[in-house]
Amino acid sequence: MHSILDAALQSARPFLSKGKVAAYIPALNRANPDQLGVAVCLPDGSSFSAGDAGVGFTIQSISKVFTLVTAIRSLGRDRVFERVGLEPSGNPFYSLVQLEYEAGRPRNPFINAGAMAISSLLPGETSSIRLDVVAGGMSELCGRELSINVDVYSSERDTGNRNKAVGFFMKHFDIIEGDVTVAVDTYFRSCSIEMTCLELARAGLFLSNHGVDPTSKQRILEQHDVQWINSLMTTCGLYDASGEFACRVGVPGKSGVGGGILAIVPGKMSIAAFGPALDEKGNSIGAWKVLEFLSAEMGLSLYA
Repeated sequence: MHSILDAALQSARPFLSKGKVAAYIPALNRANPDQLGVAVCLPDGSSFSAGDAGVGFTIQSISKVFTLVTAIRSLGRDRVFERVGLEPSGNPFYSLVQLEYEAGRPRNPFINAGAMAISSLLPGETSSIRLDVVAGGMSELCGRELSINVDVYSSERDTGNRNKAVGFFMKHFDIIEGDVTVAVDTYFRSCSIEMTCLELARAGLFLSNHGVDPTSKQRILEQHDVQWINSLMTTCGLYDASGEFACRVGVPGKSGVGGGILAIVPGKMSIAAFGPALDEKGNSIGAWKVLEFLSAEMGLSLYA
């Protein structure tokens, strides 16, 4: 496994120069675009990594998977999907356009509007309490107490005016429950959770193991709920590049503008790849190429 991970990194490195870091979030603009790492976790407890897999990065929109898991565990799937849809958006993840003509209901939980709607459903009266619930569950899965990167959180909070506008727009349509500022701030905090590739792959492993964490043997989600989440990752996890990712990689995935991509291979493994250099749609160029290489070499695509 180590040799194929090294080969995947080598195949991806030439593409890094074609990307740019997420400059619209000032704290992320300081990221090193040459970093690249990958980690693989298997249900038997073994793990493998290469490159910058031990470098911490903020998971950004990958957190949307875990806030969705937390909401489903707390309220049940039916209640959660009263607030958000199941369909791809076809628009950028920050878009206001569809909300205007769809009565404020987000297309899916993985665009920014959907994640904020989900954040409004989480237990706790303050954003810090809600963050503790999400990060606490993730900490148990990856084996380390997680925290947010305060600089990144402050940067997102201070410059995230579009996201704040989306939140208030949804509040107008009663999609956001409770205090809209708490929901939006919970979203900012969740995006600022800092992890390494290895920790992220471990945290997502239950999604490849029928909802059971193989380390603790604890059931995190029912299998039918895992099916929904993995399906949404396939159709919506890479935003308006989800179709291409399905063709080229062929497994459920979720990206974040911090440079990470979490990929789930049902019944086999979870993979986390990281590279801050992004393409024009906000997905990591390097992480994508790493996953594309691994899928081809290991026959991972669900559609082959």
